[in-house]
Order: sequence, then C-alpha cells, then structure tokens
Amino acid sequence: MTTEVVEYSKTEAALSELSSKYKGVLFDCTTREGMQTAVKARAEVRGYRIALEKMRKEIKEPALRRTQLIDSEARRITAQLEELEIPIDEQIKKEEVRREFERTRAEREAKEKAEAEERAKREAEEKRLAEERAELERQRAELAKAEAARLESERQARLKIEAEERAARLKIEEQERKARMAREEADRVARLAREEEERKARAIREAEEARIKAERDKIEAERRASEEAARKLREEQEAKAAAERRAKEEQDRKVREAEEAKQREIRRKALELSDAREILVTFRERFGHLKQFASVIRAIDDCIAEKAA
Repeated sequence: MTTEVVEYSKTEAALSELSSKYKGVLFDCTTREGMQTAVKARAEVRGYRIALEKMRKEIKEPALRRTQLIDSEARRITAQLEELEIPIDEQIKKEEVRREFERTRAEREAKEKAEAEERAKREAEEKRLAEERAELERQRAELAKAEAARLESERQARLKIEAEERAARLKIEEQERKARMAREEADRVARLAREEEERKARAIREAEEARIKAERDKIEAERRASEEAARKLREEQEAKAAAERRAKEEQDRKVREAEEAKQREIRRKALELSDAREILVTFRERFGHLKQFASVIRAIDDCIAEKAA
C-alpha cells in the first residue's frame, strides 16, 4: 500500500526493508550478542519512528496555525453577531414570557378561586366543629345540672327519712311512757298493755324501716339508670361527631389530591409544549441555513406561528 502523504514515502519504503529484516524475528536476549543485536534493531526502527513524528509535526504546523486562525476569527465574528442577536432575542423572549403570562392568567385565577373556596370550606368546617363542641358542652352542663338535682333530691329524701325516724322514735317513747303509767296503776293490766304496745311499736318500726329501705332502693336504682342513660347518650354523640369529622376530612383529602393531580398535569403539558418549541427554535437557528433542511424549517416556522397565534 502506497501512502498518500508524499513526505512519508521515504519512511514507508524503509518500512518494507525493516519488515523483511525484523518481523517475526526472535532475539536471544539471554546472550550478550543476542541482546546487542536486539538493541541495535530497536534503535534502527525507533530512528525511523522518531523521524516520522518530527516530519508529521513540521507538515502539520502551517495547517494548525491556519486552523487556529480560522477558529479565532470565527469566535470574533460570532461575538459581534451575538451582540446584535442577543438584544433582539431578549426582546422576543420577553414578549413570549408576557404572552405566556397572559395565557395562564385564567389558570392562575381559577387556582386562586379554588384555594379561596377551600379556605371557606375549612372555615365553615371549623365553625361547625366549634358549634358541635359548644353543643357537647351544653349537654354536659345539663347532665351536671341533672346530677346536682338528683343529689339534692336524695339529700331531701334522707332528711325526710331521718325526720320520720325521729318522729317514730318520739311516738314510740310516748307510747312507752303511757305504758309505764298504766303499769303503775295495775301491774297486770299495765304488763298486758305494755306487751301490746311493744308489739304494735315493733310492727310499726319494722314497717317503717321496710318502707325507708324500699325508698332508698328505689332512689338508688333511679340514680344508676340516670347515670347509665347519660353515659350512653354522651358516648353516642361523641362517636357520631368523630365519624362525621373523619368522613369530612377524607372527602376534603380526596378533593384536594384530585385538584393537585390536575394542576400537575396542566403544568407538565405546558412544560412539554415550551420544551418542544425551544427545541424547534434551536434547530431552526442552528440548521436553518442548510438547504437539505429547508422543508423541515418551513414546517417548524408554520408550527411556531400556529403556537404564537
């Protein structure tokens, strides 16, 4: 194979001779003579390689300087073009931002309205809960009042029973006194009268004690029934309020999550549209001067014009 670089022809011609001399050769480097032969062969091949590298640099240097000059001038001219382009681009982007702001105004206003409605719902719910708590407090106050009335009723009942017991004791004592007077008049008549009076007094006392016990039992049963009814009513009301509160919180959470998902989807689509437009504009700016992309550039211009409209 002949090289296309004329300057390399001499080295390539030597390469054929070097290949025939050294390709596949095994040097006995374990001996002095073999080592010397290998070092000499390496020096010969290396000499050609170093000379080739030096020649490469010499050949490439003018082209390299030309390339550097081309890049430097391109950067200088590009900077001047950008000084003209950037202010125009900034004006265009500023107007695009304004149009986007106007386009999304309705969306923002709808979001603000939804947030205001959400706040109103929360305030209404807090007001309702406050009213429920006030109602529970009122019911507790009524129960406390009823409990106080029951305790007062029991106290009055005890006072009445104690008064009746005192009256019964006074009555019995009076009867005993009369019996003693009768006994003094006549032992036999008095003894019989006393026994009769004692029997009557015992019957009266037992009947009175039985009546008092029955009243006490009745009052105690009524008190327990009242306490049990009040406890059940309180538990039912608290359970109902808790269930309603949980249901309301769950409903509000679902509504809020649905709205957030909707807003995220709107923002995602807007970002996709903006990214796509930016990609099209970038493609047009970078490759618009290439004829093979003329139809593509026209399609991009039509698409951008439709979006701007």
